[in-house]
Amino acid sequence: MTENKNEFDIIADVLRVTTLGSKESEIITGCGLDRKLLEKYLPTMVILKLVSMEEKSEKIYRTTSRGLEFLRFYHGLRWLLWRKDFDFLLINILTKMKKDRDLYYVK
Repeated sequence: MTENKNEFDIIADVLRVTTLGSKESEIITGCGLDRKLLEKYLPTMVILKLVSMEEKSEKIYRTTSRGLEFLRFYHGLRWLLWRKDFDFLLINILTKMKKDRDLYYVK
């Protein structure tokens, strides 16, 4: 399944799956990745602050606002070039939801 995906496609898939928070096994299943690819991409995505990691009973990965921005550009570019993937509308909605949700938390 990952043979036809480039790096940006894999990163976008991981960001999409982790939008609401996911365990490693959910990311592997949701993206159709193997563990080796996940171990290659996920630490880099955490360092680049596209994904955050919460340590609970298991590690939970969640897309950050920077990751949502990546998805917005990724899907916008795909739409401009090939008129494919209208997921950029979903990303805009999720970004608005995240901003609204952040207002209720005290940091």
